[in-house]
Amino acid sequence: MTDEDIVRAVRGIAAMEASRDALAVRVTALRTATSAEDLAARDRCGNAMADADAQILLESMEVLDRLGMTAAAMACSHVAQEEGLLPPS
Repeated sequence: MTDEDIVRAVRGIAAMEASRDALAVRVTALRTATSAEDLAARDRCGNAMADADAQILLESMEVLDRLGMTAAAMACSHVAQEEGLLPPS
């Protein structure tokens, strides 16, 4: 992996994290929602946040493996298996 590849991978994960953080802010803002529309928005954002968490975990696992950080990649893989994102090995 070149330095450019590493920077690109890290920036990609950082962008996913920023997007996930924006969803978390929205979910927090809707924590006390009472209207049907706000409750639906909170549920949509919460689901999108969960999807983002899964994608970040899987992408991190791949990037760590490509960087040769095998133990860290294996730790991510273990978490992904526990969360049902990957089949048991």
